[in-house]
Amino acid sequence: MKKDISIQNITIASIKRSAMDIDTWEYSKISAETENKYIDFELDKNELPIFEIKSQTKHTLITTRQILEIENNNLKSIDFESIDDVIFGDFKGTVNKPKLSIFRIIDIYGEQIDFQMETGKASIGLIKSVNTVINLKRESLHE
Repeated sequence: MKKDISIQNITIASIKRSAMDIDTWEYSKISAETENKYIDFELDKNELPIFEIKSQTKHTLITTRQILEIENNNLKSIDFESIDDVIFGDFKGTVNKPKLSIFRIIDIYGEQIDFQMETGKASIGLIKSVNTVINLKRESLHE
């Protein structure tokens, strides 16, 4: 089982290899802190942030263990071990695409949970962060 710091480092490196124009992202950012500075969220000991999307109404955080989102003081979350599928949507070629959209998580029980995502170039950061952590978690099950 990989340590949280390894998951964070591998995932952030993956994002940086694929992402373009990181400084132009409006709502998204890579979160490389090694301690919990997120007052909106209570993270477990050693759990580390990787990526966040902060809009006017929602704050979403991808960590080394889960996806969390808070809106109007309502928190929803899912741990990576409970994810069965992720649907990011396809905006390529869409005219007048929104700056924010949703991505959908389907858990192992078939339930759907929607989280916010920034469209455009920032979406690769979210996609890489979620997919990389899922793959690292699955790999560590087979070690």
